[in-house]
Amino acid sequence: MRIVRRWLLAGALIVSTLPQAAWAGEVDILLNKLVEHGILTASQAQDIRNEVNQEQVKQDKALDEKLAKAGPEWAQRTSWKGDFRLRNEYRDRSGTGNNTNRQRIRFRYGFTSKVSDELKVGARLATGSLTDPISTNDSFDDTFTKKGFNLDRAYLEYAPEMPGVSETKLIGGIIENPFWTPSPMVWDDDLSFDGAAAHVAQDIGPVKVFANSGVFSLDTDETETASLWSVQGGVSATPLDGVTLTGALAYHDYKNVINHAKAGTDIVANLGTNSTNLSILPDVNLLNLNLELATKVAGVPASLSGDWVHNTSAEDEENGYNIGLKLGKAKKPIFSFTEGLNLKDGLEAGYFWQRLEANAQFDEFVDSDFGGGGTNHKGNVWYVKLGALKNSTIGIKWFDTEEVTGAKNHFDTVQMDWVTSF
Repeated sequence: MRIVRRWLLAGALIVSTLPQAAWAGEVDILLNKLVEHGILTASQAQDIRNEVNQEQVKQDKALDEKLAKAGPEWAQRTSWKGDFRLRNEYRDRSGTGNNTNRQRIRFRYGFTSKVSDELKVGARLATGSLTDPISTNDSFDDTFTKKGFNLDRAYLEYAPEMPGVSETKLIGGIIENPFWTPSPMVWDDDLSFDGAAAHVAQDIGPVKVFANSGVFSLDTDETETASLWSVQGGVSATPLDGVTLTGALAYHDYKNVINHAKAGTDIVANLGTNSTNLSILPDVNLLNLNLELATKVAGVPASLSGDWVHNTSAEDEENGYNIGLKLGKAKKPIFSFTEGLNLKDGLEAGYFWQRLEANAQFDEFVDSDFGGGGTNHKGNVWYVKLGALKNSTIGIKWFDTEEVTGAKNHFDTVQMDWVTSF
């Protein structure tokens, strides 16, 4: 009887490959006839029906998953990514300015679409102001009025395969920072670059040699247009197992950002950010050296970094320094009821000390959080970040800063963030 039952089940499954409405009726008719002739009991027939139904559910689910993955051809080539940040920020200022406690959001959403094996296009929308290039935040301070949503990135990226070169990339449009840097001292993390950039890299055993360059437009509505020309060369090596040392030197040449016809003001001062460069600043031509030592301590990522910038065109207040330490990576929840406490993958902490003198960099593009933005600030920054849920973190960051020269006013900032990536 067991052998007969197996053959009947196999036959029922074969019949089940017919359209659903047809096979369901055929299986029932077959099983009912077998019960009538005493070959199967009613209980055995029901067991076979249940097994056939379970198998059909599995087949339907597998088919649905396959169809979902297939989808339209353009959807297979396109990936979407976004993030949302909710922030409470307290600012304690001495001297000019009021103490503030404000709530802010940042929302970014974009796509990358593969046009061919070598070409892709991408774009991203983000909250923030049209007149502030270094912030994608929106504050809850405008009586429930709607928030702006702007084009933050839009670019073409061409990455051809070239003999003898490990990596080649040409990118143009509104792009992310194309230069390697371990800190936001020279470039704010939210800054997008308008123009074109190139990247090449070559692996030579345990050493990677790379170069980045770019040409960017700042202001074309002038007699002498403002622009930025940059080049960077670097090396990344693994001198010891589990230890990576990366270093890079860049030269950034600003053209016509100091417009003497405007009494020494910045050519893009209408952006509304802090103007902290001294009026005696004749030009901005930067040397920028970056170093980072990365390893793992007891399986936890750790890094020590240094960032130095020098304005070769300035005669005073022309240097900037940043020394930082990071430990951990909050990529998983720090606690779950199934796995318990997860300090290895759920905790991240860091510290850096920074001194950015007044003429060390063009003041419109530096970190907007350190000292309230602009140059002429020095101080300490501490932060801790915890994995809260899957793809979500909570964190707190404290900026303890003061002016390098002048009144020595204090500017302390505490930021509490919830960030979810999707």
